[in-house]
Amino acid sequence: MCVAACTATEQILDLRLTLCYLGVPLGGPSSMFGDNKSVVNMVSVPHSKLHKRHNALSCHRTREAVAAGITQFHHIVGTTNPADILSKHWGHLSIWETLRPLLFWRGDPKATPTT
Repeated sequence: MCVAACTATEQILDLRLTLCYLGVPLGGPSSMFGDNKSVVNMVSVPHSKLHKRHNALSCHRTREAVAAGITQFHHIVGTTNPADILSKHWGHLSIWETLRPLLFWRGDPKATPTT
């Protein structure tokens, strides 16, 4: 998971740099979400101990981006994670509250988002 967080951080940094080159103003840090609480804590808490060398090497870039305020890493519970709907076997009733807003989005698609 630490390697995935490092890969996501590199992609975020690349996309932010590209947007800056195009003149797009960036407002605040980018958010990353993970369902592995230990990895989120390992990356987000500066004084947490890195137990394995390969994790330490992968996590430094992500820790650096969090410390610089470029990204924020948040924990999301696995039962409410929309990405888990397709990767695990769930019963219909257990995922319906997460799945319904994705399938039946209500709103005006022409409306501009308010900032």
